[in-house]
Amino acid sequence: MQEGIVKTPARGLKSKEAAVCWEEALVTGNGKMGALVFGDPLEETIILNHEKLYEPFNDHIVQNNDLSPYLKKIRAMMKKGKFQDAADLFSNKSGHPLLFTDAYHPAYALKLDLAKEGYVTDYMRTVDFETGEVAVQWEDNRGEMVRKQFISRTHDVMVLQLKSNQNALLNGELYVDDLVLEGSAKDKKVSTDDVFISFTCNYLKTKKGYGGTSLILTKGGGSVITENEKILIRDTREVIILTKVTPIDDYERDVRDTLASLKEELLSIANKDYQTLKSAHVKEHGEMFRRMTFSICEDTEMDITTEELLAEPKEELNQRLLQKMFDMGRYVFISASGDNPPNLVGLWTGDWRPPWSGDFTTDANVNLAVSGGGIGNMREALEGYFKLIEKISPDWKVNAKTLYGCRGFLAGARTDGNHNIHTHFNKDWPLGFWTAAAQWLVMPFFEWYQISGDREFFIHRTLPLMKEIALFYEDFLTEYDENGKVMFVPSYSPENTPIIENELLAKGWQESQAAINATMDIAATKELLTNLISTCTELDIEKDNVQKWREQLEQLPDYMINEDGALKEWSHKDLHDKYDHRHISHLYPVWPGHEITPSENPRLFKAAEIALQKRKRGNDSAHGVMHCGIVAARQKNSRIVLENMKFLLEEGDYIHSSLVTSHNPGREVYNVDANCSLPTLVMEMLVYTYPGVVELLPALPEEIARGSITGILGRGQVKVENLEWDLLNKKVSISLLSGKDQEIELCLRQGISKVIDSENTIVRRVNNYTILLNLKSKKLTKLQITI
Repeated sequence: MQEGIVKTPARGLKSKEAAVCWEEALVTGNGKMGALVFGDPLEETIILNHEKLYEPFNDHIVQNNDLSPYLKKIRAMMKKGKFQDAADLFSNKSGHPLLFTDAYHPAYALKLDLAKEGYVTDYMRTVDFETGEVAVQWEDNRGEMVRKQFISRTHDVMVLQLKSNQNALLNGELYVDDLVLEGSAKDKKVSTDDVFISFTCNYLKTKKGYGGTSLILTKGGGSVITENEKILIRDTREVIILTKVTPIDDYERDVRDTLASLKEELLSIANKDYQTLKSAHVKEHGEMFRRMTFSICEDTEMDITTEELLAEPKEELNQRLLQKMFDMGRYVFISASGDNPPNLVGLWTGDWRPPWSGDFTTDANVNLAVSGGGIGNMREALEGYFKLIEKISPDWKVNAKTLYGCRGFLAGARTDGNHNIHTHFNKDWPLGFWTAAAQWLVMPFFEWYQISGDREFFIHRTLPLMKEIALFYEDFLTEYDENGKVMFVPSYSPENTPIIENELLAKGWQESQAAINATMDIAATKELLTNLISTCTELDIEKDNVQKWREQLEQLPDYMINEDGALKEWSHKDLHDKYDHRHISHLYPVWPGHEITPSENPRLFKAAEIALQKRKRGNDSAHGVMHCGIVAARQKNSRIVLENMKFLLEEGDYIHSSLVTSHNPGREVYNVDANCSLPTLVMEMLVYTYPGVVELLPALPEEIARGSITGILGRGQVKVENLEWDLLNKKVSISLLSGKDQEIELCLRQGISKVIDSENTIVRRVNNYTILLNLKSKKLTKLQITI
């Protein structure tokens, strides 16, 4: 094949084989609409998705009974070790079994069959991360063939182009595979109208439904013919297909108007050519993606197919794969962030009712997925997460009132983005006892304030959420231990079960996930109150509340260290650690929190190190692997960072040929947790930031001896414009851009031998690995450091 149809993307992927299952299909999206592109030259399948398409499981939103009258009894039972009985009572009185959220599902599949003209050779499919364009190219008797598509952020439409490089005539047909699970719809219909093919579906439950329409345009002659439920394409040199999918709130009332509106919208851009539409989209998508680069390999080393990349020997860290997956993670996050952030499957599924409903799971999954949005310089994409939280947070007031009779916010463990009434709990999975969810979910708001210094964002969008969480704890924390400290009872550490000694079991104590004083609950509350106090004091606001929050903070129980010297998962003398588990919730004060650090809390830091070292992976969930790696980066432990990185990239076989990850090893259960959080791990191992502190290479494995990263946003209004390192020659160069005049500590644990400052910045040495820098607002500071 001659060069020039579709070049190998400089930042993207290429694959030499079409997908044989939807998990291997290449992904593209604009945050609202997504597409899975199989890439078959002659029998193409494109599965369409929309971020708001969740199949309703009930005719109405299920509510909890008022459980507050039972709280006193539940607490008394738990203090006597009757944890399972307490969880059983809580569940039985709720009025419902454990309920899953409504299920995310595909809209439908477009099938595009092209007439065969000889044998297919020189096949390749690609994704360009900078443009969001998926391309399929091959050669047959018509010459060089290319099919390209993207989903426009500007016009909210999927744009597909099919043509021959030699202007050969094309013949084919377009039709719909509805993919609807039997028993899930009252009505579903494919319709054709002149140059349109449409699909509509009315859910079995509720009035809701959805619809989608494609407009088929022929360029350079030819015709379009409707035949039953197909569109026939005849003797044209170029085909353009414009497609849009949308949810419908009241199907029977609005379906006709919705289809008419979709057709009108598609016709409004029908006169624009492919490149014009693409250029408008790339201006938005590409600008976001290019804000960061991560390079540890030469450009020539990156020109490799995913099949070759994934088949490389696994003895050493696959640096080419790491660099590629960093870019893929940012691409997935941007492409799957619209009015919502990425859910468990990002924006893409070929399964109706995927595992765990494909929802937003709030006890690690969505938290990890969005963890790189702020420091990774994707503010516009992160806005989808902010919108989600602000949309569902009114339900948190309902949860607090009905479950515990409290004011304020109590978040649920799962949401489909439409509501967050907490009904996902039962005797065996007592997630209703977990109170840390709201703080973890609101933490990215506060982190963005730290990054941006945007006072208005804090006062109007962050502070109101934080105050409501504090109000819940004010009402909830009314039980005290023998030391006069409040008790978190009930409590929960996702999704682990403490060990109880046989002596107590013989006396009637019960092992259960239900617990007292989960370390995560304590840590999240401590983080909330500490941030409220410090920030409101700095801004000179909320003076009356600040005093109240100080009093609440002083009453929180201390963390505990177990007989192994490890930070305990439950701050209770009779609840002992179970190390083999996928979650590490008790290390919250290390990450995402900043409480336990080697300088501020050396004793607890050592205990947290031991806790991570003793932790096993449970069922090897990918989110657990990434979580352990990120915590290890905060602990400056490059060995554990490397172990988890290698396990994800190589040993665990998590990565499909599409470069989308799975939840379990062996590419089982399509899931983007690892995709989206791998960039977080890379950024945290290269740069740690906190207001007033920038630490370079805190957990960089020696195997990554050279490289560079650009565009990290630091907490404390400092941007790392560029960081380059060369461990072999003991050189580090850093360019910093501050959003304000400030003094910072710049740390390098490998030791600072010499500093050359080209900008006459005031540099003062504190010790062998710390210097003080006076940064000026909007002025670039460049340093050359010898390790």
